[in-house]
Amino acid sequence: MDDKVVVYINGQYVSLKDAKISILDQGFLLGDGIFDVVSAWKGNIYKLDEHVDRFFESLQASMLKTNMSRDDWRQAIIKTVRLSGLQDATIRFIVTRGVSKDVVADPRDYDPTVIIWPAPYIFLADKQKRAEGIKLFITHLRGFSPDTLDPRYKCLNRLHYQLAKIEALDAGYDDVLWLSSDGYVSEGPASNLFLVKNGILFTPVQNILRGITRSTFIDIAGEAGIPFKETNLTAFDLYTADELFTCSTAGGALAVRKVLARDIQGPVPGPITQELDRRYWVIRETGVDGTAVGF
Repeated sequence: MDDKVVVYINGQYVSLKDAKISILDQGFLLGDGIFDVVSAWKGNIYKLDEHVDRFFESLQASMLKTNMSRDDWRQAIIKTVRLSGLQDATIRFIVTRGVSKDVVADPRDYDPTVIIWPAPYIFLADKQKRAEGIKLFITHLRGFSPDTLDPRYKCLNRLHYQLAKIEALDAGYDDVLWLSSDGYVSEGPASNLFLVKNGILFTPVQNILRGITRSTFIDIAGEAGIPFKETNLTAFDLYTADELFTCSTAGGALAVRKVLARDIQGPVPGPITQELDRRYWVIRETGVDGTAVGF
């Protein structure tokens, strides 16, 4: 635990070791809450407004409210990172339905719990695996679907994600993705997916969280003149891809070298993966689309 990290909780800035919530909080008891994750690099928080906007969409859809405006959230996130002294940070911000006012909870009557928690910047893989690519597992479990809980809800309920990750790790893989109920590739617990085939970049079109890093890579591909398609993909498409990579706030592009027992046939990382990731990190290094923390 980093004693220097400061957490914003219910209007107060406190050290991480002193940050507490009630065991009766609905976020703990029921997974009843939403969150988002944004990152800072070299003192600039990347696409902060887009993350806050997505966060407010989840608040609206989840019928959760706080007394904080979008700008209040922006300023609280910036201040929390600044107080923590983190130039490179992963910042999670959370709202739960809080503690029920009655033993039998009425979810309409609540006092929300509000948390902003920065940590040193997180990569989804270590340096070696970022260089050589990861092994990707396909789980039998399914992600959220629109007829239960639309995957655009960035919510706290993540038990099936945890079970899928345990299943993958126990099988000797580094990360996991799932399919939709009709068999199309969706996403992973913390990342979206791209593949390259015959010089064309593809990514799943439905049953996914609309990742902000995902949209950034789509924009970068357009600027680089790389043909691009959003479409339905199956596991067969992954097995026969020339290049395959995941992308997330936690590190940009992460090349995949194996899916289940199938090795990717092209070089890993492939040339398009490398070019997209290079351009992404130029953006991060130079602070384009960044909000200065102001150390």
